Amino acid sequence: MTTSLEQAQLLMPAVQKLADAAFDPLTAQYPSLALLMAQVPRSRWQFFFITTGIGVSLLLAPVLVAPADQDQVCDTVDAALAAWHPQGHDALGDFLKFIKDRMDQDVELPAAIGSWLVWNLKQAQPSEEELTLAWPLGLFFLHSFKDWWDLKADEAQTH
Repeated sequence: MTTSLEQAQLLMPAVQKLADAAFDPLTAQYPSLALLMAQVPRSRWQFFFITTGIGVSLLLAPVLVAPADQDQVCDTVDAALAAWHPQGHDALGDFLKFIKDRMDQDVELPAAIGSWLVWNLKQAQPSEEELTLAWPLGLFFLHSFKDWWDLKADEAQTH
């Protein structure tokens, strides 16, 4: 059985692989994303996709990670962020603040997640058409990480 700490150690490499694997299917599925990404360096996609994935997984952690393990899990993820990119921690803080602010304004979580990603990919306020990407992109991240910390789901799959 996998522990929360082991999951924390696996998170960064998993999100990095997902960033690579998701680019072509997502841009094929959403033409407005393909148009946006035609103007954006792939390195920006990597940076903000990874930050979003880490952020979403941490948003879900308080529900699924035992309280006694949460500090160690957060420290492990924070260390992985610092090793990955010097601005990773700041970007994660910006993501979490943006999500909190949007939730305080009654924006639904998928829309908040996706709009942060689109805004940062564009590096400017997104157009209305670009903002239509927010909901499906947010759902993509929530679906991708909904079971990340669920050790019972992991155990059920191995039996």
